[in-house]
Amino acid sequence: MSRGPGTELVHHHLLDDGSSAPQQRSDTAETSEPTAPISEAGSGQFVLADATNSTSVADPTVTYEIQVEEGLPFDVSSTAATIDTILSHPRGWNGGGHRPQHVDDGDFRIVIATPETADALCAPLQTRGRLSCRNGDDVVINAWRWQHGSTDYVDQIENYRIYVINHEVGHVLGHGHRPCPGAGQPAPVMQQQTKGLDSCQPNVWPLPEELDHP
Repeated sequence: MSRGPGTELVHHHLLDDGSSAPQQRSDTAETSEPTAPISEAGSGQFVLADATNSTSVADPTVTYEIQVEEGLPFDVSSTAATIDTILSHPRGWNGGGHRPQHVDDGDFRIVIATPETADALCAPLQTRGRLSCRNGDDVVINAWRWQHGSTDYVDQIENYRIYVINHEVGHVLGHGHRPCPGAGQPAPVMQQQTKGLDSCQPNVWPLPEELDHP
């Protein structure tokens, strides 16, 4: 997979390792919360998560790699485990027939990046230092959001992480944005929930109609 300009990859192989109801408790791998602040700018160098111990997927339909920008307060192995658990979960895109596999050199990459690096990787999309994106072969997760979530996911950071991974990877799988279907209803995972819920309820997994139709 080709790398974006202005980024350098550093390989570090680390040894350590239902229904769409609103405000669900997280049922993915948990991570310890970092206490260090998120720098607005980083080096543009990334640590590649080792995929050696990832669960093997039979006949994967798409492959991905995971990278974390150097200097961020996120353990690379734990971050990769969280993302792997989200993407392999039966309530996720697997329910729509997709079988993502974590590898060392994937069809696309998922990166956790400082706000300025995220903006550069997302350009010409306007992420303004606080939004994530899918841009070509990159799923770019803004590290500030990975740490803080959004207004509608206060004290629900693990749920926000499920949402943002499912939303941005959903774009890779061919899904476009969806509006809130009605007041009080679960928000589609392809709704731009980071920007607000528009009277919907928070929801982190694809709705049945999202699984059925790109």
